[in-house]
Amino acid sequence: MATTVTRFSNTVEHRESTALASANDAFEVDCKSDSYTFLLTTTGSAEYVIALEMSTAGAPTEYFAIDTNKTLSSAGNYDYSYTGIPASRIRVRIVSITSGTPNVTPQIIVHKS
Repeated sequence: MATTVTRFSNTVEHRESTALASANDAFEVDCKSDSYTFLLTTTGSAEYVIALEMSTAGAPTEYFAIDTNKTLSSAGNYDYSYTGIPASRIRVRIVSITSGTPNVTPQIIVHKS
């Protein structure tokens, strides 16, 4: 995986150039914030389920759902923003694939106050 990190005054943008394509592929970043956005660019016509997950400083290797799993079935741009949910680390993960081969290029923006 090839991650690019860009820092601004109140945001940190993490961009992955290698697409997620298999079950359990994930893109994970340090967060230490309670405000963040997942941006997903998808191509192709696969149908699959993604999870948006977080861990806490007290349980850094255990991940918990931020929201319900999302089923994606068409190419496009998807964004999911959250505030008020403190996290030490966050990730987007392909949970399962119903058909086709997913091609998900993730970007995660961490908002700092």
